[in-house]
Amino acid sequence: MVLFVAGIVFSYLLLLFFSIVAWQQMPFTSAEKYKGKVSVIIPFRNEEANLKRLVEALKVQTYPWFEVLFVNDHSTDDSLNVLRRLVEKDIPFSFSIISLEGTQGKKAAIAAGTAQATGEIIVTTDADCWFDRNWLLAMTSGFNNSQTQMVTGPVVLEGGGFFQKLQRIEFGAVLASSAALIGLGKPTMANGANLAYRKSVFNEVEGFSGIEQTPSGDDELLMMKIAKKYPKGVVFAKDTEAVVHTLAHTKWSDFLQQRKRWASKWKVGMRWSTIISALFVYLVQMASLGLVFLFLFGEMSLIAVVALWSIKMILELLLIRNYFRDLKQAYSLSHFLLLQTFYPFYVLYVGLASNFGRFQWKERSFKI
Repeated sequence: MVLFVAGIVFSYLLLLFFSIVAWQQMPFTSAEKYKGKVSVIIPFRNEEANLKRLVEALKVQTYPWFEVLFVNDHSTDDSLNVLRRLVEKDIPFSFSIISLEGTQGKKAAIAAGTAQATGEIIVTTDADCWFDRNWLLAMTSGFNNSQTQMVTGPVVLEGGGFFQKLQRIEFGAVLASSAALIGLGKPTMANGANLAYRKSVFNEVEGFSGIEQTPSGDDELLMMKIAKKYPKGVVFAKDTEAVVHTLAHTKWSDFLQQRKRWASKWKVGMRWSTIISALFVYLVQMASLGLVFLFLFGEMSLIAVVALWSIKMILELLLIRNYFRDLKQAYSLSHFLLLQTFYPFYVLYVGLASNFGRFQWKERSFKI
């Protein structure tokens, strides 16, 4: 048992080390501007409180030509009227407002927007997000390389509350690891709040066909389809101006629903790479707790346990610090240290919960 637990932890430490190296070696986004047409697709459902901030961020974009396709996913609040008032005058970009009728859900909304898009590049974000004025420039420059088929971008959680600051660190760690794995040629995760891809490759892989089993997956599952066909076609936008911001959850229940939704995607298609990644993450957290039990039962010395935990913590901190530093985003060391105490329990719970029951998303209930 000691060798098994130590082996899992040591494997994780090696992965962390190579992830840190991969992030450091990943070049920053080229300053060369992409000159093609871009279509920004924004699905929305019940976002009346967030649309003004989104539209204001779009109005100041410096990209020379882009269109925005707002896709209404059966909103039950006043989102549609709010949006119409916001775009009725002084809008410097071309736009369309589409309302879903026979279909529903985020993937259906993106597919509907893509069908009407006239741009060569599709950029997706969420209606509760905002970004800097050079966001589109940063997210599209990678397409000057003909090999690039998809660009994933950084997403940073905002909020002044204690719980929101914890989420900022936790989600930053996930995206830092994901970006590093893209740098290693092993893409595993993307976030639809900041994603860009060629319209031609979306059509080539038949969009979301074959991944309809989950309401989510407009990002990671699509990325895996593209990466399978173009192993070197997925890159990460390492650029301070590529960052998209969105508010972290204020309620624990909403946070858990979101994480259950994300975790539930691992079963779709039953890809071996995804299964192994999910099991490895689970085993690492079990092994981290296992170190403590091995000490309590006299199977491992306190010095050995403290040494392994300390190395793990230092490497995780280096990865997170480098990620936030290079993107010029703040992070809290105290919140990072606090996360170390309960993160394994959280991962184990979500890992189990994502296989049973239901989750809520956008006032809809889905079976896992």
